[in-house]
Amino acid sequence: MQRRHHYEQAFSAYLRRHRIPYIGVDEARKALLPDDAVPGVSAPGTDAPTRALKSFDFVIYADPSRPEAPDANLLIDIKGRKVARRSPRADPLAPGRLENWVTREDIERQPATTLAELLRDVPGLAIDNEQDGRSQIRVRGFNPGQTLILVNGRRLNNTDELVGHSDFRMGQIPTAGIDRIEVVRGPTSSLYGADALGGVINVIVRPPEDTWTGRVQSRLGSVHPRSGGSERNLAVHAAGPLSERVGATLSLDYLDRGGVLNPDQPGIDEIEGREALSGMGSLFFRPGEGHEVELFFHGSDDERRARRGDADTRELDIWRYSTGARYQYDAPTWTARLDAYRSRSDSEALHLDRRDRHTDDIVDLSASRFWGEGQELTVGADHRRESFWRDREGEREHDDTVNHRGVLVQNRGHFLDDTLVLTLGTRYDDHTRYTGEVSPRAGVVYSFTDHTRVKADYGRGFSAPDLRRSAADYDFTFATRPLRIIGNPDLEPERSDSYSLALEHEDDTHRAAITLFRNDIKDLIDLRCIEFCVPGSRPPGEDELRTYINVDRARTQGVELEAGRHFDDGSLLRANYTYLDARNRETGETLENRPRQRFNLLAETPVWQGAAAHLRGEYIGSQRRGEARTRDYTLLHVGLRQALGQGLALAAGIDNLTDQRLADIDDAFINEIRGRFYHASLNWEF
Repeated sequence: MQRRHHYEQAFSAYLRRHRIPYIGVDEARKALLPDDAVPGVSAPGTDAPTRALKSFDFVIYADPSRPEAPDANLLIDIKGRKVARRSPRADPLAPGRLENWVTREDIERQPATTLAELLRDVPGLAIDNEQDGRSQIRVRGFNPGQTLILVNGRRLNNTDELVGHSDFRMGQIPTAGIDRIEVVRGPTSSLYGADALGGVINVIVRPPEDTWTGRVQSRLGSVHPRSGGSERNLAVHAAGPLSERVGATLSLDYLDRGGVLNPDQPGIDEIEGREALSGMGSLFFRPGEGHEVELFFHGSDDERRARRGDADTRELDIWRYSTGARYQYDAPTWTARLDAYRSRSDSEALHLDRRDRHTDDIVDLSASRFWGEGQELTVGADHRRESFWRDREGEREHDDTVNHRGVLVQNRGHFLDDTLVLTLGTRYDDHTRYTGEVSPRAGVVYSFTDHTRVKADYGRGFSAPDLRRSAADYDFTFATRPLRIIGNPDLEPERSDSYSLALEHEDDTHRAAITLFRNDIKDLIDLRCIEFCVPGSRPPGEDELRTYINVDRARTQGVELEAGRHFDDGSLLRANYTYLDARNRETGETLENRPRQRFNLLAETPVWQGAAAHLRGEYIGSQRRGEARTRDYTLLHVGLRQALGQGLALAAGIDNLTDQRLADIDDAFINEIRGRFYHASLNWEF
């Protein structure tokens, strides 16, 4: 059956590894049990039958021939937070897996409406500030498009590079329905293929439970002292059973945010206005023991508006959706999953009379089997048909389709009483335009104690140029500044060899970790100026000219430090630091838009009954922008949350407390962040 608690999943995996006979019991089977006894199951130490337990999750049978098995039949009730089912490819103990979670508590601390905003505090991640206040994510110095974003293990189609300065993936997911976000830093191409050079971000949606649960949250906010930027946000999530075998989830999120005017340029927005409605729904059906079918849909209708003066407005309409079906089968010694779905993005730039459509049609099959003593073998295959077209002024400007195919095999072995976990795997990728690529992976985890472990990982990655950057006919001139970008049909695929070494300690109250990483990249695709690059050299009426090129050799390397503690009074202190050195190894130049240092701090403490206050800090170090190197800056955010009872909570706060503005910090910044933002919200959880 499908196990929804992460503790249930771990316990089930333990039983399988050690071949202890058991049955996983779902809610439908529990409802059929008699009220007086459970046949064949006795209370430990007695011969009397137990009362029927409507909350137990496993029946474990005695097996005197195996020292790991119990001496008597047992009923096991697992307690823990409910999560969505992992893919058979997921590997909770292997290197690189679940290095960081963004929890529901983290989400509630900040007035976030996009995925990028929710991930600001994760070590190894940097937020790119893009045109009109949009944000993209870099993992360990890789380009934003090289991070794979999943929702419950299914990919969102990647438009980060196809549509310049787009953050469309960031706004598709209703935040009220998110249970947590898993962040995997480092090489995962051996599992997921070409888009996972930098890492994987997997958004886990809150699944249906035994009874109906949900939340309603409303928020109002305003930017001050800058003009504009008022915000209204309403989000709803509900999940629960429709019958003994059918469950459902539904999430809706509405956002209305005004543009923020540039104080130095009257009538021009430095942060765009946005009105968006996003939704997500799933229907789960369990036709029999171990079988589950899910039908799902999630999409967003997003309108962006940026004033460019009295008579001009930059207008962008975006419609994104993902829809399809999943079949999941769980047996005592093996699991399998089949996904078939479409992920599409339609965008229309009304001010340019331009339409773009990008579509991924995906079939993904994977299975895992437990064999031997503590061995788990995973195999998988997937096919992705990717297409992209662009119309400008009613004429078809670009139209292209490619096919991605991949197969993978991975084995995870547990040795020395589970103190040593060894993972070996490889993936073969084929592409319409390029020869096949092999992406091997090797990782080891050794636990010195129950709380302290060392992890080492190696992986090779591959990424083909997207359908826009590699097009000879791509030629785009910005309407808002003198910049022209052209495609390059001679681009080669990017390839990387990635290494990481980590030492971690974690117990009930403390967490500390240090991670060293290095990515050796061959043929890194980077945007480079090729004409009128030096400030002041551009003649009147001419545009700075940039194109995409392969940097012969590049390296991103650095260190990530983490520390945190929970105190007995409920206080929390958490911090992380990232140092990144990203260079073109041929020229020695630093790669653009990659902060050398980042530091994040969270301090939270109870202040009176039912109330907690928090302070969040972000330090963003200097980075190269064009030929200049910017100054560093610091952002501070404060908030207070008060529980009111009956599931109600009131929250208020100020983001960017000191009203930092990038244009005032350094002239090299050409994009902006939101100024001082006052916000208040009322939440009801049931």
